[in-house]
Amino acid sequence: MNYFNLDKQKLIIGFCLSIIFTICLPFVTVASAQNVTVSGKVVDVNNAPIMGVNIAVMGERRGVVSDLNGLFSIQADKSKVISFSCLGYKTRELPAAELTGGNIVLQDDASVLDELVVIGYGTKRKRDLTGSIASISSKDMESTPVKDVLTAMQGRVAGVQIISSSGAPGSSMQIRVRGASSLNSGNSPLYVVDGIPIETTSSSLLNVDDEHGLNPLSYLSPGDIESIEVLKDAASSSIYGSRAANGVVLITTKRGKEGKATINLFSSFGISNITRKLSVLNSRQWREFILEGYRNYDLHMGLASETGVHYTVVDSLNPVNSGDGDWQSLMYNTAYEKQVGVNISGGTKAMRYSLSTSYLDQEGIIRNSKYKRFTTRANTEFDASEYIKVGTNVAYTYSTNDRISAGGMGNRSMVVALLTRPPTYALNYPDGSYLGYLNGKRNPIALAEECLHLNTSHRVNANEYLEISFTKWLKFKTSFSIDFEAQKEDEFFPTTVDYRVGYNTGAVRVAEYFTWANENYFTYNQSFSGHNVSGLLGFSQQEWKTDVTGLNGSTFVSDDIRTLNGAGTISGQEVNVAYGHSMASFFARGAYDYKGKYLFEVNLRADGSSRFGKNNRFGYFPSASAAWRFSDEKWFKSIKFVNDAKLRLSVGQTGNEAIDNYTAQGTFITGRNYLTNAGVAPYQMPNADLSWETTTQYNLGLDLSFLYGRVDFIFDAYIKNTKDLLYDVPMPNTTGFTSVINNVGEVQNKGLEFSVISKNLVDKFKWNTTFNISFNKNKVVSLPKEVLVNGYIQNGSFHILKEGEPISTFFGYKYKGIYAYDTDNVDQLRHLNSTGKIFKGGDVIWEDIDKNGYIDQNDRTIIGNAQPLFVGGLTNDFSYKNFSLNIFMQFSYGNDIYNNVDYYRNSIFSYNNVSTEFYYNAWRNQGDVTEYPKVVRNDPMQNEARVQSRWVEDGSYLKVKTATFAYEFPKNVVSKFKLQSLKLYVTGSNLLTFTNYSGYDPDVNTLSSGLRLGVDYGSYPQSRTFLFGLNIGF
Repeated sequence: MNYFNLDKQKLIIGFCLSIIFTICLPFVTVASAQNVTVSGKVVDVNNAPIMGVNIAVMGERRGVVSDLNGLFSIQADKSKVISFSCLGYKTRELPAAELTGGNIVLQDDASVLDELVVIGYGTKRKRDLTGSIASISSKDMESTPVKDVLTAMQGRVAGVQIISSSGAPGSSMQIRVRGASSLNSGNSPLYVVDGIPIETTSSSLLNVDDEHGLNPLSYLSPGDIESIEVLKDAASSSIYGSRAANGVVLITTKRGKEGKATINLFSSFGISNITRKLSVLNSRQWREFILEGYRNYDLHMGLASETGVHYTVVDSLNPVNSGDGDWQSLMYNTAYEKQVGVNISGGTKAMRYSLSTSYLDQEGIIRNSKYKRFTTRANTEFDASEYIKVGTNVAYTYSTNDRISAGGMGNRSMVVALLTRPPTYALNYPDGSYLGYLNGKRNPIALAEECLHLNTSHRVNANEYLEISFTKWLKFKTSFSIDFEAQKEDEFFPTTVDYRVGYNTGAVRVAEYFTWANENYFTYNQSFSGHNVSGLLGFSQQEWKTDVTGLNGSTFVSDDIRTLNGAGTISGQEVNVAYGHSMASFFARGAYDYKGKYLFEVNLRADGSSRFGKNNRFGYFPSASAAWRFSDEKWFKSIKFVNDAKLRLSVGQTGNEAIDNYTAQGTFITGRNYLTNAGVAPYQMPNADLSWETTTQYNLGLDLSFLYGRVDFIFDAYIKNTKDLLYDVPMPNTTGFTSVINNVGEVQNKGLEFSVISKNLVDKFKWNTTFNISFNKNKVVSLPKEVLVNGYIQNGSFHILKEGEPISTFFGYKYKGIYAYDTDNVDQLRHLNSTGKIFKGGDVIWEDIDKNGYIDQNDRTIIGNAQPLFVGGLTNDFSYKNFSLNIFMQFSYGNDIYNNVDYYRNSIFSYNNVSTEFYYNAWRNQGDVTEYPKVVRNDPMQNEARVQSRWVEDGSYLKVKTATFAYEFPKNVVSKFKLQSLKLYVTGSNLLTFTNYSGYDPDVNTLSSGLRLGVDYGSYPQSRTFLFGLNIGF
């Protein structure tokens, strides 16, 4: 990844101009002269002229496009054949000799006009949608090979923001559909796979840090996916009721089709490397810098100036301090990955099947991090009779994720350790063993090589369904599904990484997750005299159970004995808990349209959940939507270049019930008193009125299609209000409780979404463009009081929840520069209190918010915002004959990142290594003008340690995310080898990044909480990958 620090305005202006150039490029092809002139008019079945039809002489690279009135003229030899093609119509091929200037009639292509999308409990023609739904097809995913489902969605759906929590193999991502709406109940969407809701917590039962939650969809192989639909507005998602406030992602796996068996093999091999390295000091520079810090500290404290001889680390004769290591080069390595898989599908009129299996082995760019996944799936469908259909979907996934090198927070953060460990520290002792914890610094190589943090998972999903067709218009479907996952986490930290001499720790945690669901519903569909009526009525029930057992150990007899029977002490955080919840629901939908011109739909779901108070067990979630295809009105027919135009309007309510299972109930905690007598004590106050968070959403949409399907434009505007936020409300001490979860507060999201799909060139050389951009403004409307959000960061909290401000607002001190002279501190500002030391030359200039003459916690203010102004993506597909090129670009603008890694890299305490920028540009003499303070060990004036705007950076970026070049061998070639298809491709990922962010990558969010977005605490870096693949079809 090449980084270019560009002026932000120039970057955005240039990018916008390139988009305008792409979308507005004329859709023409050029023809050269031939013998005779052939002319005519292209019309549809209603005798209406068709503009934008490609008329080409077959076998030659010449063609023209019909004009506004459908007229065309082309020169061709009479012996040639003329082809007429246009998106939405069937292609016709006619001899040139037969074209005498009359009308050429093109028939509608029903496969295009009747394109289906998956909706809740069914499918619908795309042109008949009244809600806001975005789709990603298997063809879209095949054009850019990926290893997981979330990566396939990133940057490709308007209104959906996906942020990488880590670059580690198998790690998860943060996904937000139309912004963050909740404070405590989670902001992830509901995932529904083949009609069955998937609990996102099931794949993260044993997380021990915020960065490396497991991907909830990691058990799915992208090669098994047929389509992904994202339900964004309430009209499309309210059918899922209390779990749909954050949107719904519908995933449909591949099904078999009638026909002979087809076998598709795929394999790939990849190479990954770190995209960039951050600058740090070498041994000579670091020694000079540390001594400078000691001398300045002595001067600050009024001590006699020292030469630094009391600092023993300068003794290069000490083998512990004789190193000159580049820790980044030692840690980051070339990583390899391989993936193989096979899919077999086919069937008869009575039975269809799709069988698949795949294996992924992915190394990480940090030593010893790796992810392995084996998946197998069988989808079958059987017509027991003309009226009865039976189906089965079964999937099994086994995965291992070695996450020790990914690292977690604080002292165990791998990235922080390798960036701040002094270069003089040796890697090993003379006997070859790893040098361990020294002066507050862990050995990052020992962390990677000797620690254990292994997650092992077995997961089984099964779904059986029965469908009965009573008549052509009335059907009943019942299904029963299970989702079982067993996880085990093994953890061990040897003596070489612990800060206590000779101390080691280990842990084993085991979790089992099981859910079953039963869904039953009737569907009704009937049409008469242009009237189309459909309905849905159903009942569902689902139950979840989780069992977690864990045990910790310490003082193991040897680092080589890592099982708990080798621990000297079994203590601390022993866990053995079981919990669960259940839900029962009723749902209904009614839809009506007249000739596809006037469309209406209503939905209602009633959910009853055991998670909420006995006075609010049931919630009701209605929605209504309407659409008007005004392009079918007579008065619109004169507008020839627009062939389809539809206005959509919807309103509805959805809920969020993602809280702990027993939050509404009074609970007790077990323990022992000072006499070791066992007992219980009240722990949580009951709340019988606790209810769901409710989101009310309004959506206005516009769908336009130009030039007979050559250009599609989709626009949505929405307002999304979430009230009754589930929030910890402080309680008086007299109650015996510190707080109680209650329904208080409100959050609002409002935004705009634009998508453009353009078929720029459709002849032999084809060029398609897809562009999306979305704007979202998030705001806390009401809250009982301002709240500081705790986080793993130096010197306290760094986010604040405040009315009128967005979630994930940074809160700290305003950095205004560096005093060049002692006399520049005209106001004589002091440190901490009225008697504190006066800031002098080389100290940071702070903004005194309360104007009291000294800098303390009351001078903190808002210093940034992690929410972007807009995000989006741009895809260009080029193809010529058997060659294709797909380039995908992703962008984000206006978001800030709190670069906590930079705090470590620009602070001198505990012998940190620092950045070369700090080394060369630190303030050293009166009159120095710089952005870096003077070098003082232990930072007595807190020039670095404060949560401050200096560490807040512009996180905007434009990425060339992927580029795939492919060649598909001609049919006549592969048929000689008894093959159906043969395709070779190479894909590059994270190729270029344009950004002003100084960290490894701006697409980062170390902390998983929705309240603490935009923090770089030293997450696992993103890698640049080159993937070489082969697909074979039999």
